[in-house]
Amino acid sequence: MEATKSKTPGRIMRGIVILGAIGISVIASACSSESSEEDKKEENPPAGAPTIDQVANDPNIEMPVDATPSPDGKDIYFVAHQKVVLTEQDENGAPVPLGFERQAGVFKVSASGGPITRLTMGAPLVSPFNITISDDGNTLFIADSGADTSEERADGKVFTLPTAGGTPSVLSGTEGLVPGGVEAMGDALYITGKKDGRPGVFKTGLGGGNISAISTDAMFSDPSGVAATRKGDVFVVDSGSATSAQSLASVIKITPEGKTEILIDGLSVGHPAGVALSNDEQLLLVSGFSNEKGTDVVFTVNLATSEVGEFTEKIADFTESAGLHRARNADVFAWADSHAQKTGTVYAVRLGQ
Repeated sequence: MEATKSKTPGRIMRGIVILGAIGISVIASACSSESSEEDKKEENPPAGAPTIDQVANDPNIEMPVDATPSPDGKDIYFVAHQKVVLTEQDENGAPVPLGFERQAGVFKVSASGGPITRLTMGAPLVSPFNITISDDGNTLFIADSGADTSEERADGKVFTLPTAGGTPSVLSGTEGLVPGGVEAMGDALYITGKKDGRPGVFKTGLGGGNISAISTDAMFSDPSGVAATRKGDVFVVDSGSATSAQSLASVIKITPEGKTEILIDGLSVGHPAGVALSNDEQLLLVSGFSNEKGTDVVFTVNLATSEVGEFTEKIADFTESAGLHRARNADVFAWADSHAQKTGTVYAVRLGQ
């Protein structure tokens, strides 16, 4: 991260001051007083359709790129950046601002909105892009593709963090994996990334150690979000290009036997791309963009019929669709747009009854 500095007399000891209070409550979304017939349909979605509610938007917490609910769906954990002021002490011991920088962190908020709690910020996190939680709700897993693996290279790694907060620890065996997406399921952690230069989907235990390749099929180019069923089917969004914010993507299915197939093709998605399954594992949700408008969409895929739908309630004006995860024991999802309402917003998504 770069800091903007100003010339200041005197010497000193450097420090940081966090901008803004963490306990800033959720900011309510503005609503238009007039609606078209199309808008009215969105305000009253059909039974079974997702609904979206804003839960976190703080002008001092920027670029939330991924979020995951607690197993019961009552809380949401997300990765974002917070602005901090760099300071020195002058010769009289008074703090003098030098400039500012943004530091990566992990935050927590209630799924119904409210104050935001910071769990950790700064090193060793560099560029966290995906987050998931263990089934017992005690451990967060954070994919950081920018974390240093040596002085010469930054190939990333996966970190663990207690949900109570603290200092992240490296999950052994994930160094150099260039992790893009993570998903915990039972005693397994699924990771998208690259191993020995080959992109694919990998698996390890929640305690790390041996990394096994589930698939490094040639159809993988830039695997991102990942979701898994209880029996071991894996769904991956492959965005096809790490340099394009809205590249056409595929959703790839991997069976427990390692067979791969393209489930959907030609979607526009962000980076990171989000994917999650409903609790009954019959509906697949994919975070993306409208191919026509380039604005945010939650795609819904009926896995029995392959029917693809779109849902845009409250998000149709945004353009930085990002991560998506489901609570382990409920149809509550956490979804993020890294620039919605200027600094980015985290939402709770619920399937209708």
